[in-house]
Amino acid sequence: MANNIFDKAGDRFSFVAHGVTLKCERMNLPRVIAFNIVFSSSRKPIVITKAKNAEKKEFWTSVPEGRQQEAEGVGRLIEEYLTNRDK
Repeated sequence: MANNIFDKAGDRFSFVAHGVTLKCERMNLPRVIAFNIVFSSSRKPIVITKAKNAEKKEFWTSVPEGRQQEAEGVGRLIEEYLTNRDK
């Protein structure tokens, strides 16, 4: 993904969604879009990354795997936040 909303390695930001503050940091990993997210609620922190399925469709997943539904939801929230922030 070249030149898009995810290009700012080391970028830190926070926003509120559904009454919870998400503190996010874009991780500096080669060839991987990943974020470390810390929640203001009792929810455990999560690391999410974008991956591609067999049909080359991108999706968000947790690292390590196991919190797929949460990763997809948080990933969509981050995309929405960054798109609106950069306008």
